[in-house]
Amino acid sequence: MIEPSSRPERLMGAIGLRPATNAASGRYLRSLPLRPGVRYWATSQARFREDYLGVQFYGEGQVEGLRLAARLERAGFKARKPQSNQDTYAKAIPFDQGGEIDLRRLQALRRELDAILQSGEAEDGPAAARASGSFRDFMLTSPLADADLDLPSRDSGWREGAL
Repeated sequence: MIEPSSRPERLMGAIGLRPATNAASGRYLRSLPLRPGVRYWATSQARFREDYLGVQFYGEGQVEGLRLAARLERAGFKARKPQSNQDTYAKAIPFDQGGEIDLRRLQALRRELDAILQSGEAEDGPAAARASGSFRDFMLTSPLADADLDLPSRDSGWREGAL
């Protein structure tokens, strides 16, 4: 049987991920970011004989997390809060009969999670392009870009004091 403190690292390694940092004395691990604000997350609970794999949204990735939350929950991922200001969704994988990591289920879960994240990335495509544009481009594409507005006069009489 695998030592509980090394189990999350073994989970990450089994699906080809490198952990970025340890947290909470090795109880859970985070991967290097997949893209800004999005990373994998793994932990294990020996008393329930379950490993967990999921995704964590933080910083600018929290917008994506909000958009994908319903899809993740429909797929059986449960919201968790291991850290404040980070939205985490994970799904349990029972230990195999010998107490080892169930590689078949773990790899299937990774594929399922990748598909959900890729669908979110596809949705981000046009939005990310718009977000990186200039304010001028935003204003020129506005529905009011060609509207003529009657502006009030700007004489100096409205000022209370001298400049």
